[in-house]
Amino acid sequence: MSKLNVAIIGCNGFIGKHLTHLLLNNNTITLYLFGRSDSHEFKGNINYKKINLLNSAENSEYFKNIDVIYYLVSETIPANSWANPLVDVEKNLIPFLTFTECIAKLNVKKIVYLSSAGTVYGTTHNKVKETSDKNPFSPYGITKLSIENFLRYYSIKHHINYDVYRISNVYGVGQNTSKGLGLINTLLEKIISENKIKIFGDGNNLRNYVYVNDVAKLLNLSLIKPLNQSDIYNLSSNDTLTINQIVDLIKQVIPNNFTIEYAEKRDSDNAAIDLDNSKICEAIQSFNFTPIKIGIEETYNFLNK
Repeated sequence: MSKLNVAIIGCNGFIGKHLTHLLLNNNTITLYLFGRSDSHEFKGNINYKKINLLNSAENSEYFKNIDVIYYLVSETIPANSWANPLVDVEKNLIPFLTFTECIAKLNVKKIVYLSSAGTVYGTTHNKVKETSDKNPFSPYGITKLSIENFLRYYSIKHHINYDVYRISNVYGVGQNTSKGLGLINTLLEKIISENKIKIFGDGNNLRNYVYVNDVAKLLNLSLIKPLNQSDIYNLSSNDTLTINQIVDLIKQVIPNNFTIEYAEKRDSDNAAIDLDNSKICEAIQSFNFTPIKIGIEETYNFLNK
């Protein structure tokens, strides 16, 4: 049986790095890496190329023999797309459509897309399943959901299957918080550098949190299930907590003393999202999530070096 040719677009990103390290040890696939940088940080004989999603001629050559594509690219966050919705269309939707139009002419069997559980459902008051109503109110979430719908279009028109993972709030070793994403990492960095943190709103915003190592392992599901199936999963742990509860956990785990400043809430922030993760848990029944205290401690130890 021939090996699957698997591509990761966005291998230099937070989740991309962890997924790459995991799949580099998978001897049932041949891995091809793509990123926006000229180089990468992975060891060994790596198939890496700098990619321009708008260059269809080049990408037709790059992906002509690829079976599965992990599309991990996102240029914006909810806060900056809130101020300028055109940014999300220009930097996320148009590149995705241009790229997918290109690979639709090839023999790609599946696209794996990372969507946003915290934005595509909108504000919710009960646990949400994958089939629950989607009411995104931010341009970021609207674009994410649009891409999900376009994947359905490409599956019908061009028979490219897809897996969509609606991921909750990811944290862990190696996250770049300079873009404004990553609550837990941001809090830990501020505690280490300034001994103080800022919370927007009253701290009662409800979120689910998932450790990045767990995300990488769960994304591997797309390579062990049949490629001729398309599906959508909430990718989240069982840890659904308010920001105040996260702060209390941090106090229990790390030795630093710190002060808390509460600031005016941001309109782009979702007040509450509580995900039902039973579907992905049923798909990988033996999976155990990293306890959040352990995840926070590992992240703190890394940042504190």
